Amino acid sequence: MPNIDEVHITGTGQIQEQFMKFLADTPQYKNAVSTDSTSNKMSDEQLIEFIAKHFN
Repeated sequence: MPNIDEVHITGTGQIQEQFMKFLADTPQYKNAVSTDSTSNKMSDEQLIEFIAKHFN
């Protein structure tokens, strides 16, 4: 995925941290802004609504 400016990560806290560190160490994503959210289970509809609000 070229030209990534922002990445939003969901999942368990430990996995979020590990993935954000991995992205920061990857040249393609090192300048991308990484944000994370709750690790609580969301329905597909809730996740879509959350992401729509986050990026709009």
